[in-house]
Amino acid sequence: MKNYLSIGSFSIKMVWLAILGAALIAYGLLTFKLRKEPDKKQLLDGLSNSAILCWFVWKISYLFLHPVLTYKQPFNLIYFNGGETGVVLGIITAVLYLLWSAGKREIDRSRIFYSGILGLTIFFAVYYGAHFASDTVAADGLIALFFTILAFYLYTYGSFQLKKTVLSMLVTALFFSVINNTPLSGKKEDATAVETVATGIKPGNKAPDFELKTIDGETIRLSDLKGKVVFVNLWATWCPPCRAEMPEMVRYYNEHSSEKIEILAVNLTDSDSEKEVRQFADDYKLNFPVLLDPEGKVGDMYKTVSIPTTFIVDKKGVIREKHIGPMSYEMMDEFVKAAH
Repeated sequence: MKNYLSIGSFSIKMVWLAILGAALIAYGLLTFKLRKEPDKKQLLDGLSNSAILCWFVWKISYLFLHPVLTYKQPFNLIYFNGGETGVVLGIITAVLYLLWSAGKREIDRSRIFYSGILGLTIFFAVYYGAHFASDTVAADGLIALFFTILAFYLYTYGSFQLKKTVLSMLVTALFFSVINNTPLSGKKEDATAVETVATGIKPGNKAPDFELKTIDGETIRLSDLKGKVVFVNLWATWCPPCRAEMPEMVRYYNEHSSEKIEILAVNLTDSDSEKEVRQFADDYKLNFPVLLDPEGKVGDMYKTVSIPTTFIVDKKGVIREKHIGPMSYEMMDEFVKAAH
């Protein structure tokens, strides 16, 4: 699936559009399924509220996981979330809410959990179906087929019996466990296996080479860093999300700079000020190379529209990922794992 949809200088992650579309379809089909149920409103309200609560806890969990960083940079709550830990906390909170809500609304718990499993199953069928349609990845197609069959069964023949709900949950969990631990996991082949890679700015392309001076006067060339995973981060001091991600990058670099990992913070100096960049580097205690691009050559070369934009370049100089928006510590960790 294409990573981003660009509208002028504004970029939207396609995965979020896929999530939104799948959620709307799942909600619509679930509403139609429950149309004749006397407690339709209570069921839908309970499930909708639990989904919103799950999202909210996932988002706000960054505050509890990184209280010091949040205190120093409150706007981090806008740009970051609790990652996988936040998802787990969100799910636990949503399930507890459903149990409480069922008791308060006097709804049979098996009914509300069955409805929730049906909605999730439809959601995953549509979500992975969209991935398969755009990428034709075999694993996505198998997952979409599995969830489609399960959704059809639950929608057509399923009842509000708790046994069927639990069974569908166990089958789903088992299927994911198998998928994630076999070649069906959808892992991409190593893009560096082919030596003749075209130069470009898309994942799989050889990263365009450049040479710039740092704020300390040192000259750095990207091609000299082969053998390392390199984050080519394009940013500016006036950019709020750039400010938000810098402490995360500093923290990651502190812990991983000895692991053949480099960060090149390429400042778009043609739209910034060298004086501001130096002050920014001091204020944020940047511990990685800060490069100056006074003529905007690298910004043009990498066709930077939205900032921050980061290209993750593997040890052979091939772009493995393009990320638009601020990066968290956890994101950087995942990018590096994928680039190895």
